[in-house]
Amino acid sequence: MAFRKLVGSYKDYDLATHVIEDGYLAVDVDTGSLRIGDGVTPGGTEVSTGGGGGGGSASTLGDLTATGSTISAPSNADLTLISSNGNVVVEGIRFAGTTISTEDSTPGIEIQGNLIPSQDGVFTLGSSTRRWQTLFVAAETIDLGGAIISSDTTGSLTISATGATLPSGSKVATQPISLLGKTSGTSKRPVEIVPIFVSDGSSSLTDAQLLAKTADLELEFNGTVEEVPVYTEAGQTFTLSDGQALSTQYANNVTLFQF
Repeated sequence: MAFRKLVGSYKDYDLATHVIEDGYLAVDVDTGSLRIGDGVTPGGTEVSTGGGGGGGSASTLGDLTATGSTISAPSNADLTLISSNGNVVVEGIRFAGTTISTEDSTPGIEIQGNLIPSQDGVFTLGSSTRRWQTLFVAAETIDLGGAIISSDTTGSLTISATGATLPSGSKVATQPISLLGKTSGTSKRPVEIVPIFVSDGSSSLTDAQLLAKTADLELEFNGTVEEVPVYTEAGQTFTLSDGQALSTQYANNVTLFQF
């Protein structure tokens, strides 16, 4: 790196009108300010002012002014920091072009306050090729175009190309959503799912404990009355007390219920 030695000499010139050679430094003996010349500007450019380094004194470098711990630029001017390697680090936060990252192993950057865009409905969060992995928000905090999405933290909603999967017991307003059967014969009929819990008497579970566990099996009670035998429409078999299988020979008899 090239450098220039500073050799001091006293010049009885008027610093306000004298043009300091480019790259040379001069000290104003009256004010103690340090000035650097550019070969054009009379008096050069002030580098520092104030003598003794008092706590309230201000220093300048070009157009910048440093007072205490504050660095300020001229009115209506930007403060631009440029690093030779392209990175600027401030208190562990690295700025590299348009990228902001942390210098240590902290999990991320904490924002103490609201994050609000400067314009309404203009900017995006993420993109079609760079998406956020997981969004963690408190309950009742998603406002989607004025519609509120809330959660009590117990349910889940899954959306795919084949449709949305809702939690059991979902409603439209206050009315429960009717369920369709699970078999090919009942898939187009509304049914009532009745859980069946089985116990052989060897366990000591109370009724409440028994009902709290997963049902051993489920019966689908059809919500319609039709001329079809019990079980057979759902693709199941039913054996009569005489050992014969229930078949469509009873199709002319009205079914009072079907499961």
